[in-house]
Amino acid sequence: MPNLLDLPRQALMDLRSRLSHLPLVSQLPLRNVVPDSLSLSSPAPQDSALSDPARVLAWQKACERYVKPGQVVMDVCAGAGLRTFAAATRHPRRLYAVDPSRLLDTTQWVARRNGLEHIDFVRAQPWSFQAPEKVDVLLHELLGEALFDAGLVPRMLDLRSRLLKPGGRILPNRFEVFVEPVQLREEACLPFIWSQRIPGVDYSCLQTLREAMNPSYFTRMVRSYEVDHLLCEPEPAFAFDLETMTAEGLPQRVRYERPVMEEGRVDGFCLFYKVAFDAELSFTVSPLRGQNPAGMTLLRVDPREFARYETLAFELELPDPGDVGSWRWHFR
Repeated sequence: MPNLLDLPRQALMDLRSRLSHLPLVSQLPLRNVVPDSLSLSSPAPQDSALSDPARVLAWQKACERYVKPGQVVMDVCAGAGLRTFAAATRHPRRLYAVDPSRLLDTTQWVARRNGLEHIDFVRAQPWSFQAPEKVDVLLHELLGEALFDAGLVPRMLDLRSRLLKPGGRILPNRFEVFVEPVQLREEACLPFIWSQRIPGVDYSCLQTLREAMNPSYFTRMVRSYEVDHLLCEPEPAFAFDLETMTAEGLPQRVRYERPVMEEGRVDGFCLFYKVAFDAELSFTVSPLRGQNPAGMTLLRVDPREFARYETLAFELELPDPGDVGSWRWHFR
């Protein structure tokens, strides 16, 4: 008989409902049989990957292409199970779904309800997990709003060195990073406080304190529907490959000069990216995609108008790519 404490909340409530209709059980205090509440998970509504059809399809095709019977596979931060379930249909010899959160309970319950067996659900931090054998494929989506702020590079390189077999695959492994000037829709604009005015009060004096403000004030999360348009033709600022790069493989400075192709107001620079499994299979987190539920980081600036064909110059310093608070940027 399964341990009741291993079942997620929805399973327990289902069990309570069924037991309550039995003649003898209906006379018993069910709270002594099945607890009213447990410190277990409920579905996480913030998992944007499941609501992105292009992303789901990319993962299904990637697992069909690269996960084989007889392999050992690990899903890093399994979350709601998208990657785990796509890999499970390929029947690897061992499949580890590793996640430190309570969402793992829900994912395990979904797997049971759908007949997906032979999955090892492991409640642990992936960076401290040590599989009993090397793995053939590492699955992950350690993608923060600023891409690197979830520890993508150092954590995946650590797992690569500790757990991945020579010649093993990291899915996805290739990334192209864009930092593009955008005009926001009027309703999405959020001016700096020093440009604000209310009757009888002028906040412009606060601009002298700009350098002392918390760095987080100069970034914000935006969604695709908040972006009106890009001013320049998008080009990757840089690219990297998790299977081949070194720990020092990310740039610490990005510079470019490009012509403005669609006139408008620069409200900030949007960081977005293309994620690739190989030369043919990829998905994007981009304001250019209408159906992109993922958030993206906007590097805020004082707004400035640009005419078409005017040259826009931008520079971004990333002393620590994983710490957005250390980034500095300017444009002209």
